Amino acid sequence: MKILLKSVNNAFLGLAVLGVVFMTFEPAMSLGASAQYQFTISQVVGAEIAFTAQPANVVMTPSLGGISGGTAFGTTTFAVSSNNLTGYTVTIIASSTNGSMRGTASTTNYIAGYIPVSPSTPDYTMSNVAANKTGFAYTVQASTTSDISQLFWADNFNICDKSAVQNGAPSVGHCWYIATSTATTIVNRSLPTVGGAATSSVIFQVQIKSNPNPAIPNDTYVATTTLTATTN
Repeated sequence: MKILLKSVNNAFLGLAVLGVVFMTFEPAMSLGASAQYQFTISQVVGAEIAFTAQPANVVMTPSLGGISGGTAFGTTTFAVSSNNLTGYTVTIIASSTNGSMRGTASTTNYIAGYIPVSPSTPDYTMSNVAANKTGFAYTVQASTTSDISQLFWADNFNICDKSAVQNGAPSVGHCWYIATSTATTIVNRSLPTVGGAATSSVIFQVQIKSNPNPAIPNDTYVATTTLTATTN
């Protein structure tokens, strides 16, 4: 009889252990008429950026006399497409450390890079080219003017590199700067491009004052620059 009771107790104990194990490892099972389990589906979308319109070579116009001098302009336009949530920047860098244009017949011939009144800030106009000297500089414009880097914004006093807090605003056709071998941000967009690409332009200006010193021999003068677009 004792053996029988012991067997019955062992059987009940085994069933209890099995019940605990079942409830532990089968949490989705319920006593109701339905069961739910929530899960997610994720897809990573990477940031991309590209020049959808590449900047073309620039031929300054008009041709200038090496003695009489004058002023010439040229423009190159580019478009950037990016889906990056926080936008992108575009920088410009020149092969020349001093921002000059060099002659192709003789590299000792040059048109000097423009030196602003304050070397780290563009000039509203290229008024700092001294008599008998030369200057080569650039400025920036964009289809969305707010994309233009603050460096090319001006306040009510025609002083460049002014933020909106300083009453600055994009100043198209002004704020001329020197392109050197130090990278400078010219476009800073805070949003992805929508429905295509954002278009921007770099405008170049050459000034040769009459009877320049050093002399400007007849030649074709060239400056090589590179634009780089990077996601923010």
